[in-house]
Amino acid sequence: MPTSPLNQSERERNVANMLATLRIEKLEPSDSLKPALQAYVDGQKTTVDLLNEVKPKYVALQLG
Repeated sequence: MPTSPLNQSERERNVANMLATLRIEKLEPSDSLKPALQAYVDGQKTTVDLLNEVKPKYVALQLG
């Protein structure tokens, strides 16, 4: 059964939880990610969009 899209308060809570997790790990989002997080909260980006932006910066390709 598909789920309905999240509303803005749910997206805000998701970002707050993610930021809290980063703080526990003594990390913080990069300055370049902060506008993307706000765009997610505003409903302009999806989590897939965020992942597609972050992966190239932090995931090294394994070429064999």
